[in-house]
Formats: sequence, structure tokens, C-alpha cells
Amino acid sequence: MYSSLGQHQPPSRRAGVGFLVVLAVQLVAACIGLAISFRMQNMTSFHTWTEIWEVGTLLLLVPSLVYATRLHRQLRREELARFGIESELTVERAALEERVQERTRALESEAQERRRSERLNRGCNRVLEMLARNESSDEMLKVLANTVAEFRSTWLCAVHVLDAGRLKLTASSGLKESMFQHLQNIPLDFSDAPESAAFTAGKLWLVEDLSEGHKPWRELLRANGPQSAWSAPFLAPDSTPLGTLTVYTLLRDAPTSVAVEMLEMACQMAALVLERRRLQTQLIEHAYHDSLTGLPNRRLGEDRLSSSTNRAQRTGHKTAVLWIDLNKFKQVNDQYGHPVGDEVLRQTARRLAARLRCSDTMARMGGDEFMVILEDITDRQAAESTAIDLLDALSCPMQIENLEVSLGASIGISLFPEDGNTVDSLAQHADRAMYAAKFSGCGVLSFTPEMDNEPTKRRELEAELSLALDNDGFSVVYQPQCLPDGKLVGLEALIRFHSERLGDVSPAHFIPIAEETGLIVPLGEWVLREVCRQGQQWLATGHPMVPIAVNISTIQFDREDFADTVAKILSESGLPPALLSLELTESIVMQNISETTHQMNRLKQLGVCIAIDDFGTGYSSLSYLHCLPIDTLKIDHSFIEDLTMLEGTRPIVEAVLSMAHTLGYRVVAEGVETIQQLNILQSNRCDVIQGYLFSRPLQPQAVARVLLSGRLEMSEKPPTLPPCESQLTQPQNLKGAVFLSR
Repeated sequence: MYSSLGQHQPPSRRAGVGFLVVLAVQLVAACIGLAISFRMQNMTSFHTWTEIWEVGTLLLLVPSLVYATRLHRQLRREELARFGIESELTVERAALEERVQERTRALESEAQERRRSERLNRGCNRVLEMLARNESSDEMLKVLANTVAEFRSTWLCAVHVLDAGRLKLTASSGLKESMFQHLQNIPLDFSDAPESAAFTAGKLWLVEDLSEGHKPWRELLRANGPQSAWSAPFLAPDSTPLGTLTVYTLLRDAPTSVAVEMLEMACQMAALVLERRRLQTQLIEHAYHDSLTGLPNRRLGEDRLSSSTNRAQRTGHKTAVLWIDLNKFKQVNDQYGHPVGDEVLRQTARRLAARLRCSDTMARMGGDEFMVILEDITDRQAAESTAIDLLDALSCPMQIENLEVSLGASIGISLFPEDGNTVDSLAQHADRAMYAAKFSGCGVLSFTPEMDNEPTKRRELEAELSLALDNDGFSVVYQPQCLPDGKLVGLEALIRFHSERLGDVSPAHFIPIAEETGLIVPLGEWVLREVCRQGQQWLATGHPMVPIAVNISTIQFDREDFADTVAKILSESGLPPALLSLELTESIVMQNISETTHQMNRLKQLGVCIAIDDFGTGYSSLSYLHCLPIDTLKIDHSFIEDLTMLEGTRPIVEAVLSMAHTLGYRVVAEGVETIQQLNILQSNRCDVIQGYLFSRPLQPQAVARVLLSGRLEMSEKPPTLPPCESQLTQPQNLKGAVFLSR
């Protein structure tokens, strides 16, 4: 700027110099003229000199005026130019100062935003560090709320998390006590609250002026200082709202883009914290609970048992362990598939849990085994009473889609401290008692010291069964069936097993093991083959023949090739199909009506007879029963046993006989041992009698003689029941079971 000013100064100097030069020239000229005039002789008068002087003065004045005017103009122009330059300098200086101030403000704002971002990043990093250290989620949300509130000096912050259908205040920063109390629980349907509105809408909800509308809730907020509220939901990975993060501002304002980004980041951090809590809860749930039933798993069950025994030791109370195993669960899985088996386990868990106290613990220990811990039990009888109640809960059939599944259970009991003082010993002894109950068919058994040898006996029995099956180590006896007058009309085949090492083994012991090990299929096929062979032999030797009944297990009947197997055995033996009767338990028949009907029709096409065994112990539906191709109903011995007792089972037996005759079925009463029982059955037109009143099971040679005579004589004093007298199938009636204890 000063260089441009210097460029205008030289012309003024040049103008002044020019003027002086002209003036000097004029003076010199005037002097020369005067000198010349003095020398001239003819010019001596004074007025001539005066005229010459005036002329010379005029000659000198005109150029001076001209140059003075030019100089004035030049100076004016320079002054205007200098003023313009100074004005430009002023404007440029003001603009420069404004730019400097703007830049300064921008730098200060950037520095402030950088400091805020650094604080926000430090807060987020602290939350991440707390996540890594697995600290409390509530503490992490408090750190997050403080970080958000520190972002602006006029901000307050609150974090609400969904809990039981309400937004629960989990963390806050800067709230007054009165405002804190009102924000504790906010209903989801409370639309006046920005928190509920944001949660319901699933997006940022802005209330820039809380005074608008004069709504009570907003007025309440304003009374505590906030003038605006911005609430944003934080979402789970599947976009489900988990809660809200709300900023309350002390100034009436709308959020900037930076504030919105900060809210989004804070919501992401809150969602991360809650997602970590959810995953941690889920991990703990999976680690300590069964995913199928939701019950405590083996690990948590053992921990609960350990805690229970510790409390019992301190207080001197007793703790009982009930080990529950479902009967024939494997068959259900194999026949109907795992989805049905899974639903059976779920329904079992629900039924058992409904019969327990809040202080009791039930855990799924694996497969179809459950453990129940009963605290503060007075004595063993109280534990057995609870076990009987649990059996009753499982006695009703389970309705699964179009299936009706009937399953019993076996329960073993051990008591702390009598039967063990450690978790392992109590569980082991309850498990052994359960297996003893299963093999004996009793339903419930308490542990006794003698059961310590059961695992070894079980392994020995499994080995003996396999060996006997390979070497024809089984035998069949036959119990006669007759009319009330003693005329022989049928036989029932019963399997027997005698081991050189173990002696006589009851079917109630070896049949469950055969079912669990899969030996029941070849064993049942052997019985069918042996019965048909023996029947054909009697027929070939001229003995008058009567139908022979054979008990069929669930596993046999459920096989698709069962009818083909029966047809093959009949063909190989040559026995007429009409002389073979297949007995199915009521629970087998009612498991799957459509499949049962299809299988029965295939068997009826072969010409064999079909009987329902142990009738009355299950839960048959008469609407289905009359549609099945059944020939005979067998009344279970548990009903016959109490037939003559006061308030006994006589009305039930009479009703069954009447119904069966109406449907056209023949009725067999099994377990008849007294004349009084016979008289009642005869008065109600019972068709066939089976029991020790007429005959115990006989060897084939004795049966041959009975076939020839065709009659049986009554015995006033029936012989004592041998230890092996039992049918092929496991006892089904749990209600009539005898519960044993130490």
C-alpha cells in the first residue's frame, strides 16, 4: 500500500520544478530586456520602463497561474487517490480482522468439540473396558449416562430399560431428586412421556418445547428445569427395542447433527451393554439349565443338592432325593420320533413341577431321568408320600398332537444323612433304588444297603440273558383258563428263566432289562415260536386243542414287521391261526389309535385272536375301544383281589362285565383265588376264569394231561404263589403297587 503511495509523489515534484524553471526563464528574460533598454539611447523615459515592467510582470504571471492551476489539480488528484487507498486499506483491515475473529471462533469451537469428543470417547472406552472386565451392566449404564450429560453443560441424562412391560430407570446423571422419583417407572402406553413415545415409535423422539400443549407430564419436567427433551431408543440385533436414552436440556433447543450422532453412539453403547447382559444370562441359562425343559441341569442340580445338605447339616433337618426315570421312554422315542419324545419330557417336567413346593428343586439329570430335592422332610414316609403323588401326576396319558402316550415311572429315594452325606452317595443310592423299583415293578422304593449289590447283579443278569437267548435257556409254562364250571377253554403262556448262577429269576426282573437292552424283540419272537411249536405238537399228537394266549410287549407290537413275523412263525409251525391269541396291554393299545388299528387289522387278517390284557389299569377311551378288532377283555387281577371287600371293586367289575358283553367281547377274569370271587363273577356272567382257584401255571407235560381231560377241579386252598409267577410284560398298575422302605 505504501509503495503505491510513493508512485504518486514524483509528479508533484516534477510540476514544482517545471514552474520554477519557467519563472527563472521569465526573470532572466525580463532582466535581459531591461539591460537592453538601458543601453538603447533612444529609450530613456521612465514611463517606458514602467510599461515594460508591467508587460514583463504579466508575462511572468500568466505562466505562474497556469502552472499553479495544474499543480492544484495534481495535488487534488493525489489527495483523492490517497483517500481512496486509505479507504481500501480500512475495508481490507476490517475484513481481515473479521476473518481472524471467525477463524479464532472456529478454532475454539473445534477445540471444544474435540474435547467433548475426547470425553465421549473416554466414556465409551471406559464402558468397553468394563465390558471386558465383566462388570455390572447397571454400572456401565451409569458411566454412559454421565458421559452423555458431560457433553453439554446444559444437559441431563436418563437411561430406561424395559422391565415387566414398563420402562425402568436404570441410570441417570444430573436429575433432581423429585424428577428422579417420577422417572423411576414409566408405562409403555403413556404417550405424553417422550421415553414411551420413542420406545413405541422405535425412533428418535424430539420435544423441543416442553411448554407446548401444557401437558401435566411435560409441565412436571419443566418444573424441574428441563425445557426440551430428546429421547432415542436402543435396539437389539433383531431391532427389538430394549430401552431409551433421554437427554433433557435446560435451554429450549433442537439437537444439532453432532448431538444426534452422539445420541446414536450412546444408544449403540447401551444396546451393546444390554446385549452382553442378555448373552451372559443366556450363557448362564445354558450352562446351568436344560434347554428342552427349562429345568436345572445336572450341574445346577448337584449344586442345589450340595447347598441343601449343608443347610440340613446346620439345622439338623432331613433332605430327601427322589430319582425319577420314565418307563419305556426309549420305545416312545423309537416309535414316534424325537419330537414326540421331547414333548413327553416337557409335559413330564410340567406335571412334576406342579406337584412340588416352591422350596423343592427338580433337575433333569439326562435322558429321561429327573432328580427332585425335598428339603425339611420329617421322615422317610413323607418322602414316599411325595413320590406316590408324583407317580399319580404321571399316570394320566399325555396328549401330543394326535397321539395319546401313556408312560409310567419308577422312583428311588435316598435320605440325608441316613443314606449318605455327600452329593455323589445320595444320588447314587437314589439311582439304585430307582432301578430296584423299576425291576420289581413297585413304582417307588427307598434305598437299602442290600441295593449296593444291584449294579453287579444287573450286569450279571444282562450277561445271563444274552447267554440264555443263544442257548435256549428259557422255558414256557401254561396257566389254564376255564369256564366257571371248570371246563378248559384256553391257556396263557408264561416265560420262565432259570440260571445256574442266579437261580430262578422273576420276569419282573429280567423283562425290563430285556427291554432296555433290546433283547425283548428276539426273546418275544422265541416265545411265539416256542408256543406255536408246542401247540402244533399237541395238535399233531391228538390232544384236543384250545387257544393259547401270548403276551406281546410294546416294542414287539410297534415294529412294522410284527404281523409278518407272526405270519412267518404260524406258517413254519403249522399251527392254525385261530389257536393263537395275542394279548396287548391297555396302554399299548391307546398309545396311537390309528397305528394300533392298522396293526390289529393286519393281525386279524391272519386269523389270530386279540385280547386286551390288564383292562381297567389304563385310560381307555370307550369311543375308540368299540372300533378296535378285539375279541377278549381281561380284567386285571388287582380288581379281582378286592372284589369281596367292603367298598371294594365289585361295582367296577360289574360295570366292565356289562359293558364288555354289550360290545360283544368275551371277558376273562385273572387272579381268581377264592370261591367267593368266583360266585360274584359267575353271578355277573363272567365268561372265563383264570387263577389259582383252578390251577397254577403248568409244565407242558401236565398241560397235555389237562388237554386230554378237558376239565379242572377247584382247589379250596390255592397254593402259595411261587416267586417266578408273572407274565411276560412288566406290571402296568402303579396305583396298586406296594411301596417298600427300609
